[in-house]
Amino acid sequence: MPMSAIQLRRRVRRADKPVAVIVGVGNMLLCGVLFMMMIGGLPGFEATTREQETSARILAGQIFGGWLAGGLLLLFMLGMTRASFSHLATMLFTPIALILILMLL
Repeated sequence: MPMSAIQLRRRVRRADKPVAVIVGVGNMLLCGVLFMMMIGGLPGFEATTREQETSARILAGQIFGGWLAGGLLLLFMLGMTRASFSHLATMLFTPIALILILMLL
């Protein structure tokens, strides 16, 4: 029995709150890994030359930008407003918090 578009929309809307939590935790982990990649603390991305350091930063920036834009687009298209705002907040505030923690150390 095929599911109608209205039933699918209701099912997605009901899953918005748990998805928001999962998206937030996943984004915090991803931002931590990308931050470690940018500063050279991630195994496999230790920069020995300035060119390698620059390429690691560019790659991390591209991954960050693609994840931010793709996640926002997907979550807004699915109608998951809570999850999309969770995605936006964690993607913007996690790097700021990591930089502040690094500066305080």
